[in-house]
Amino acid sequence: MSITETNRVSITETNTDLTLAAELAETTREVAGERDLDAALQLIIDLATESVMCDCASITLRLAGGRFHTLAPTEPRVREADRLQYELNEGPCVAATWTDGMFLVEDLEHDPRWPRWGPRAAELGMSSILSLHLYTTKLSVGALNLYGKREHRYTEGDVELARVVAAHASAALARLRIEQDLWAAVDSRHLIGQAQGILMGKLDITTEQAFAVLQRYSKNTNRKLRDIAESIIQARALPDAARD
Repeated sequence: MSITETNRVSITETNTDLTLAAELAETTREVAGERDLDAALQLIIDLATESVMCDCASITLRLAGGRFHTLAPTEPRVREADRLQYELNEGPCVAATWTDGMFLVEDLEHDPRWPRWGPRAAELGMSSILSLHLYTTKLSVGALNLYGKREHRYTEGDVELARVVAAHASAALARLRIEQDLWAAVDSRHLIGQAQGILMGKLDITTEQAFAVLQRYSKNTNRKLRDIAESIIQARALPDAARD
């Protein structure tokens, strides 16, 4: 290859990298600004399947107590392949949520690391998978799972691209999770404040007394303050069982 041809290839690769970087940045911005969780996850999955060599994808969310949940699967077989990992407590998606790295499996049926899950995933039509931990320095989110239905040898470029996508997805999801928790907290405070106002007017009591009534009813019925507040707002009064 001549020097001129080499330069042309280099320029083309550079332009491609810049285009991808711009797409990643734009998608991250869209995800961060999206309040609907399902829509945000779909943006991430679309980016992953369009950027990396894979046929289908999902996101594994790690929940409290060591439980797992699949989000945004591109098809039912992906959800089932993920579910089998959670059931068997074995597989790259589960492993990736506990480490700061990634797991690459190019032959699911015969990979010795997951002898129970691999063959069953192969029966579902899955041949390969690339699972990457989704995390930030302060928050572990889960894993990005990129499945292949055909034999595919991942290049270093494929893996690095997947890492970049996962990094952007991690930042966007972490921010969304934190903001959604914040929105939920703000909404709860607002509802409780409304319920207090209703009780103050109906029972001629102070703010502190109204809150004490809510707390007592919450304890007696084993219901959350937010749920009780919603009931009071809808009925414009405390439920009959708590009026005494």
